Amino acid sequence: MGLLLSCSKSDNPAPDPCAGTSYNVQYFKSEAIGTSNNGSIIVTFPVGDTISYQLNTGSFQASGTFANLAPGNYVLTVKNQKGCTDTAQVTVFNYGPKYALVKQIITGYCGPCHLNGGVSGGKNFDTDNSIVASWDRIKARAVDNLPSQMPEAPNSPLTAVDKQKITDWVNAGHRQSD
Repeated sequence: MGLLLSCSKSDNPAPDPCAGTSYNVQYFKSEAIGTSNNGSIIVTFPVGDTISYQLNTGSFQASGTFANLAPGNYVLTVKNQKGCTDTAQVTVFNYGPKYALVKQIITGYCGPCHLNGGVSGGKNFDTDNSIVASWDRIKARAVDNLPSQMPEAPNSPLTAVDKQKITDWVNAGHRQSD
């Protein structure tokens, strides 16, 4: 009669420390303006002293701020102390200086009627494409006051300087990059 040897493997492998861990990576970005590498990405969630951040294949760092970025596509990775990671795809656009000024005017004066989902008069300016496509309406309403003045009170009327910024952008070809 022979000896029966038994080898046992654990049916319970070590639990995955990252199981159930995922982040909805959130960030604020500023676009690059002109020919400068002056865009930025700042992680707003997750944050904390146990989180590190990586842009593309660079080194992980303690800060969630990435500055002096050229226009382009980036992969933003966050990692916790257990090594669990999550990513977000971020595109830094190239804004021309004239468009950047117009975008700033629209952001400052056109909400809530035309921003953050607002669609007053059939126009929403939440995207760069919608602003560029509406160049003629923006000039007619904000600069020429036709058929009526925009923005409405309490933000009206635009200053002569702001009206000139819109006019300069329109005359330069009303593009995102000028």
